[in-house]
Amino acid sequence: MRIAFGTSGWRGIIARDFTWDRVDMVVDAIASLLAAQGRRSMVVGGDTRFLSPELAEAAAGRIAGYGFTVVLSDRPTPTTVLSHAVRRLGLGGVINITASHNPFMYNGVKFSPHHGGPAGGEVTSAIEDLVSQGAAPPPGEGSVRVEDLISPYAADLPKLLDPAVFRARPQRVVYDPFNGTSSGLLDGILRDWGSAVRTIHDRRDPLFEGRHPEPNRKGLADLSAEVVRSRASIGLSNDGDADRFGIVDESGEFVSPHDYLPLLLEYLVREKGMRGAAVRSVSTGSLLDRVASSLGIELVETPVGFKYLGACMLEREVSLAGEESGGLSVGGHVPEKDGILACLYAVEMVCRRNAGLGEQLRDLWSRFGRLYHRRLDIDLTDDIRESLQRAFGEGSMPSVGGTAVKRRDTIDGVRLHLEGGGWVLMRMSGTEPLARLYMEAPSSRLLDSMEADLRSIVG
Repeated sequence: MRIAFGTSGWRGIIARDFTWDRVDMVVDAIASLLAAQGRRSMVVGGDTRFLSPELAEAAAGRIAGYGFTVVLSDRPTPTTVLSHAVRRLGLGGVINITASHNPFMYNGVKFSPHHGGPAGGEVTSAIEDLVSQGAAPPPGEGSVRVEDLISPYAADLPKLLDPAVFRARPQRVVYDPFNGTSSGLLDGILRDWGSAVRTIHDRRDPLFEGRHPEPNRKGLADLSAEVVRSRASIGLSNDGDADRFGIVDESGEFVSPHDYLPLLLEYLVREKGMRGAAVRSVSTGSLLDRVASSLGIELVETPVGFKYLGACMLEREVSLAGEESGGLSVGGHVPEKDGILACLYAVEMVCRRNAGLGEQLRDLWSRFGRLYHRRLDIDLTDDIRESLQRAFGEGSMPSVGGTAVKRRDTIDGVRLHLEGGGWVLMRMSGTEPLARLYMEAPSSRLLDSMEADLRSIVG
């Protein structure tokens, strides 16, 4: 089976697709790529999944055997911390042993170039070709240096956030790190800055205590219940490698990224003085567009995957880049998803405005209108793939949910725009064997009708 990189690295089921020998092949290919570029230095780390620490240590030693200078993280480390380290240390790239938010039976290898953002398609295609060729650099005498990479990252956060704002109005926070790499990091920062924090699901568990480690509405049921029980101001969460965020408000209600991103954009521009474009993926809600327009900020739309948003951050001035799957970054920061920063901004907004996120969102909706969103993840079979491709073909679906389709685009997958507002997007996941169906509607009633039509297609 060919090793293929998706939107965020190569991932596979442990012991079936993802094996030690195949990891070695990917590591050799990445080392070959960097050696050809004259970049013989690397940061290596991993998450809390099964064998991630052991594979990270082995990868570091293997790369050093090719004459590389390697900095190995001294503990399971968030993705964004590794990106911060490669930029801070001026090294050639990052190898990260992680499968991010995938179920526990997966692991993976993610490569980031020297700029710290996700590798683009041309780079990952080159790595795939080198893997198929069995490429490896000639042996050399390198070195491995084990370092604390987390402390320098945390020390730089006050460049983007104001600890005095946190200390002026201490909040009661509940935090769920999903048994992952941010346990002790985000909650530790909040405590240092004056918050009272209760942390749940904080021990390392490669099985994620039987949960799917994605901080979405379903995954945050425990967090919501604890926020209500403890009368906290806010609930925060990160996935296993802490590149994604999940937030619940003061009432325990899930705060969708579709709503959080426009709320944060307005805060960053009006109260933090940021300028530059707002960048979102095609699967992300258009409330962000309305807020950007009101601020005089350009809105840039990209395909799904932070490699596209990160590339935009490297090319131009950006205030906020984010996507519906719970990833964001801001201007002046690494061009990679940072769930830790996303959560800290949420608390800073509550402190500065002395209002919960639920209250702030109601104000935002009163000024810009509310949009409703849903995502269906469909297990992919050949029959379902064929049905979806037929249904979303040119002119095949004249209406969705009883509302006429006015135009169609293929920026990433197929998106049908509806009369009166709203859209549906069909695309294949780049990280799991799933078909994803995304919906936006101006009313919950239309959203239900749209879902009924889509479910009739996939049975």
